[in-house]
Amino acid sequence: MKKVFILAAFAVALASCSKKDNNNNGGTTPTGTKDGYISSLTDPDYDANNLKGKVNGNVTLPAGNYTLTGRLIVVDGATLKLSPGTTITANATGGTAATSVSVEVMQGGKLNAVGTATAPIRFTSANKKPGDWMGVFLCGKATLVNAATGTRDGSYTQTTELGDALYGGSSDADGSGDLEYVEIAYAGARVNATKEGNNLSLYAQGTGTTLKNLWLHDGSDDNIEFFGGTVNVTNVLVVNSADDTFDWCLGWNGTATNVIEVREAGFIDITNGSGMMEGDGGFSDLASTPAITTNLSNPTFTNLSVGVYNASGNDSGTAGNPAYSLRAGFTYRTGCKLTINNAKVLWATTAANPTNGLIKFNDGTGPALAADVKIDMNYTGPSFIGATGVTTSASSPIPGANFGATGSYPAYVYTDFAKLVFNNTANTGADKSAFAWTSYDFATKAPGL
Repeated sequence: MKKVFILAAFAVALASCSKKDNNNNGGTTPTGTKDGYISSLTDPDYDANNLKGKVNGNVTLPAGNYTLTGRLIVVDGATLKLSPGTTITANATGGTAATSVSVEVMQGGKLNAVGTATAPIRFTSANKKPGDWMGVFLCGKATLVNAATGTRDGSYTQTTELGDALYGGSSDADGSGDLEYVEIAYAGARVNATKEGNNLSLYAQGTGTTLKNLWLHDGSDDNIEFFGGTVNVTNVLVVNSADDTFDWCLGWNGTATNVIEVREAGFIDITNGSGMMEGDGGFSDLASTPAITTNLSNPTFTNLSVGVYNASGNDSGTAGNPAYSLRAGFTYRTGCKLTINNAKVLWATTAANPTNGLIKFNDGTGPALAADVKIDMNYTGPSFIGATGVTTSASSPIPGANFGATGSYPAYVYTDFAKLVFNNTANTGADKSAFAWTSYDFATKAPGL
């Protein structure tokens, strides 16, 4: 009896150890033949320490640590669910390029990454350097605007810069999943200046996608970019981006509520043309002749705080590491309507002045903006000198060194700007308490914001 008891106890202990060591596989043994597809946690293509392949079933990853070593693609009809407390660490090793390490959701697929304030879901990298991997992107079926014709009829589609995945369509209520209490960092790998990833790329996302309580930081391109669509975002903290912290194009018509953008004093990575915010109606390099400024982008920002503590650096992604300063604090171009309510902007005295002023309203594709642009801002910083013609509040700086109607742009229509108010001291900006779950040190890294 004693011998049997000991053997039984040994068997139980052995089984327990086996289950612990293989926790992310659910304590099961993979079966079948590898084919590049992951349909379950028993699939031989599933490996928590070598996570890559195409998810073609309803797969739930238990809370734990996973190493992303290639492209993890959720195909049409499949759902990848990440449990609260999950951490996915990108690791481009063994000859794998950083642009080949990503989490991608194809049209019809879903990524449900719903963490909690005490157990967020994290996407990070092994080296913790901007550009270590490609990032997370979602491809949807919401409408895009064809800037060449000004149409938004659902027939215009595009493919992603990396991976050539299709996005766009006629379903503005489409959804690619749910991201809540999610941190994404150190992405933005690029092949060249036109083929880049972002921390979070939102391709034609509709209102069916939920984006709430996000912390995006240290990206080598943009922290977040909207390629058309109608998706809304709430409670977004974006910190340190070599290019733009918040970017959109192709007719994004959504809302952004309670957003904080920070460029820290110690962040020195930058690209040629960086800014805290960049908005386009179409693509910046795809416009109509003559310019069409209707039916394009028209987002609304409510409760926005922006803090700039360093506005210059060196481009780590370009040979020779050329030095640049921020092009402008905010750049809005052809066909970009805009409404900003209750904004607070702090440009620290230690930050270099941007090349084109605080706000730049023009570009090389046509007239400045669509009509009905509204910006209401409580601003603290240097007086950026620009052209006359815009009504601002008393004693406020005039935005934009490139705002003047000179050279090849003879007819900027200042009356298009329905509201451009600076130094509205009643504005308080975003609510920082919404980001307590991130443990971000605002007092030290973003003082005064």
